[in-house]
Amino acid sequence: MNPFHRIFGGLLLVLIDIHLGQIEILADFIGYFLILSALNGMDGKLKGMKGARTTALIISVLAIPQAFLGQPAGTAEGVTMGFDLPTIYHQSLGVLKLILTFYLFQVFIDWARKKTEEDLQERARKLFRFYLTAHILYYVLLPFSMNFPENTVIPLFIVGIAVMIILEIVFLVLIRSFHNEQQKMELY
Repeated sequence: MNPFHRIFGGLLLVLIDIHLGQIEILADFIGYFLILSALNGMDGKLKGMKGARTTALIISVLAIPQAFLGQPAGTAEGVTMGFDLPTIYHQSLGVLKLILTFYLFQVFIDWARKKTEEDLQERARKLFRFYLTAHILYYVLLPFSMNFPENTVIPLFIVGIAVMIILEIVFLVLIRSFHNEQQKMELY
């Protein structure tokens, strides 16, 4: 199976959250293990590969409890930034996913460079800059959100989440392009 196809499937599993009570049906750790298996099947000399494999292994193991914890609960008082253990755990997994994505972009860009796919390489670079900037901005502004009134924070959260979901979908489309390019190369 094409490694880009497994990475695509793994990230899709991570993106989709279906819960039955507290238990997550499509557990994120399965998606991360799928990504790890895909990375282990790729050229280990690609830039960022060592970091990607290490981060994928770490997040695969650390995400196992998430399948049984569910999402952090909100409060009746409105939007607040919690410092309880489940919230810190979920935010830490989000940061680890961002680190994994950083390394995945490096792997993809280097793969495209080695295969002389300039168009694919440039698309990956542009998305990388925007993806990383948007996510870092989101994580930096998150702690400051508790200082804003609730009628300002809720629309900002909705817009932020919408942007993050759109970026994840665009990233999946880019991975699909890498998958298609790999398949073309295997045919020739």
